[in-house]
Amino acid sequence: MTAGPDPADRGEVTWSEDEAGPLLRFSGAIDRDAVRRFRVLVPPASWPSRADLCDVTSLDAAGLELLVHLARKPRRQGGELQLLGLPENLRPVLVKAGLSRLLPRPDGSAAPA
Repeated sequence: MTAGPDPADRGEVTWSEDEAGPLLRFSGAIDRDAVRRFRVLVPPASWPSRADLCDVTSLDAAGLELLVHLARKPRRQGGELQLLGLPENLRPVLVKAGLSRLLPRPDGSAAPA
């Protein structure tokens, strides 16, 4: 018998706020289930243009698609999605998925689209 996913690694995307304003906090394995829970709880109208990914352990196709959708909202208003705390192991995942435009610059600012 194989063990299921570790419950400690259950992915979550939650609306939060820090000293700079609203942001989404990603944690654990961001998969289809995590994205589904997020979409039920946080309506698109309240999606902020910043996302903290420092606690992400993995990101599947559904998680990548969510980042694409999150990036569209600020772009329509002339801005960019700002990714904070991007783990180095996720950089190649975003590049391979064609999302390198979302990668933060070395100075921490958002990359141009």
